[in-house]
Amino acid sequence: MGLKDPAGFSAAPLGVADPVTLTQPGTAAARRAQYGEGSTDRGRRTRAVLLEAARRVFERDGYVDARVADIARLAGVAHGTFYTYFDSKREVFRAVMAEVRDQIAEAIAMPAARPTGVIERLDLANRRFLDVYRGNSRLMLLFEQVATIDPEIGEYRQCSRRAHVDRIAGGIRRLQRRGLADPELDPRTAAAALVSMLTNFAYHWLAMEEPFDEELAKRTLTRLWASALGLRS
Repeated sequence: MGLKDPAGFSAAPLGVADPVTLTQPGTAAARRAQYGEGSTDRGRRTRAVLLEAARRVFERDGYVDARVADIARLAGVAHGTFYTYFDSKREVFRAVMAEVRDQIAEAIAMPAARPTGVIERLDLANRRFLDVYRGNSRLMLLFEQVATIDPEIGEYRQCSRRAHVDRIAGGIRRLQRRGLADPELDPRTAAAALVSMLTNFAYHWLAMEEPFDEELAKRTLTRLWASALGLRS
């Protein structure tokens, strides 16, 4: 299966999925509470192994063709063990994407030895975001595609975007208070537009493999952000 069709749409009609992997009686949370799996080192290790296996299966097979049985087999656990930690294929996919979200949040947080100039800090944050996106480009492509066929994943996708926009809007407000950004900009509207530009560009460049010169692309994105915000060094 080629990179351009990671969700496995060629293998099944849109919206069709294995009902066994999407719904199971009971909840994983209840089972973890019953057996104490979520609070033990062994339980945390097993969950981490399942998440890594799920990531590899999703990247290899796409979302539609991925099977819980394959995830459990790759993780080296019994099929039933999967349901101690996750209720469904959908839930483990959300957990995998939550790890990616956390990687992005960590990447764009400024390190202790951060640049002193506001434009330099912006440039570093954008570069770190793009580097994480590249490392997860297969999953990011899946995320966008699955969000169009699964309403719950679609809502999770929107929640992730809103959180990203809110973080950027907060940063714009701080810059405005310091007199470093255009005071007439509405922070949230500006943040939503800039996040859309960055993530859509990353999608086409890094996930869909549209060719761009890497250094030129990164410098151009920073210039566009700085110009849009009226940043002053």
